[in-house]
Amino acid sequence: MSQDVAPAIGQAEPANQPAAQASGLEYPVLIPVPSEPDWKKWFDLQVPGIDSVERDYLLSTAAEPDGGYELSIVLPSRYSPTDVTGAGNIRQRAWEIIGIWFMNQGRFHDAIEIFQSLYTHMLRFESDAGRWTHKGMPLVWLSECFFHLHFPVHAKRYLMYTLCEDAICYGPEKRAQGSGVYFRARRGYGMSDHLVSEYTRIAYDKAQKLGRDGWFPERLLAELDDRWMSESPTGMEFSSYVANSIYIRYLMSHLGKTRGMTLEWLAHYLVSMIPGCRAYRRELAKTTDFDVLGSFEGPATDFRSELGRYFLCECKDWNAPADFTTMAKLARLLDSVRSRFGILFSKNGISRGEGNRYAEREQLKVFAQHGIAIIVISEPDLEAIANGESFLSMLRSEYEFVRLDLSKPLSTTCQNSQPRSAKLRSGAKGAGRTRKKSTK
Repeated sequence: MSQDVAPAIGQAEPANQPAAQASGLEYPVLIPVPSEPDWKKWFDLQVPGIDSVERDYLLSTAAEPDGGYELSIVLPSRYSPTDVTGAGNIRQRAWEIIGIWFMNQGRFHDAIEIFQSLYTHMLRFESDAGRWTHKGMPLVWLSECFFHLHFPVHAKRYLMYTLCEDAICYGPEKRAQGSGVYFRARRGYGMSDHLVSEYTRIAYDKAQKLGRDGWFPERLLAELDDRWMSESPTGMEFSSYVANSIYIRYLMSHLGKTRGMTLEWLAHYLVSMIPGCRAYRRELAKTTDFDVLGSFEGPATDFRSELGRYFLCECKDWNAPADFTTMAKLARLLDSVRSRFGILFSKNGISRGEGNRYAEREQLKVFAQHGIAIIVISEPDLEAIANGESFLSMLRSEYEFVRLDLSKPLSTTCQNSQPRSAKLRSGAKGAGRTRKKSTK
């Protein structure tokens, strides 16, 4: 994967230092970008053989104040997914070098736009071609960007994604030489040699068993334990939420087909992407099992300070709205573990109506009587998250809706101005008295 030694941005590259190998390409360390008159010469050295017109377009666009965003939109339409996949690819290299250019300019948010769009394009290649490709290069650079933004939780997570990709590409044995993961994990994050080796082996084994699901490093990382999560989010990072929309849509396309398992994996992923939150799937208690168990860590000054440390998620991938019994059962389960917060992931929302037999009414009564807030995430909400809405902001909005007994949430989704409560209570009046349950 990427470079073997990574000096600080702006530090000169040692003259005799070899570059590490990744997917058959050489990726240099972050060398200083020269002043503007020398940009073209520098770019030609980094991307030999690139067309001069293409080079000039990339550099001139990058120099604009919104260059990162503009190129993240233009490059996917300018280059096909096949154009930027595989070893020795000039266009992939040009895409990467533009991202490195932004990093050397200290424009890390722009660099994130560039590398995220490249990662997304590689995922599209996998979907179109029906085969896996090594995506470690953009992932390791995303880790570097978050590191320099002082987002240690994000940086570590993307480094672990890179580890999973390298495990698929290079096999179950760790790679200490020529690896962009090993030296970062050992020197940057203090991970032991044993832990790096163990995670590499497990990621490789899981990838062989999971098939297409294992093409997503997000899924492979979810199969590992949480010993790698040793960092705490910084103040600015605490409210940041970054999720992979393609992975979310991939899981959503399988709802209703896997007896509820897919919704559990989706819930686990969304919860795990909250900075400072650990997520556990299918944890067993003595009398029941938890679909997803969440645990907040670190200081909290926003709405999470009221929720307590532990919360539970129940997942219902049903063809009908979740009913009164589902809501009441989750409330009792939360009360039994002394938890004040729960999330009901229900594909078709919850039943609603004026009487006490509806889930909506029970949701409000549980908070009024026991101080337990249960919020509902339905399919329209999942679609909004896939379109870019922050799951963390959604949780805050829905928590305030329940806690303050509002007629509508204080904030609504970006998709339309309709209060989300109408979507959460998606069942028609009286729905849920007889439910057709095709899955869990």
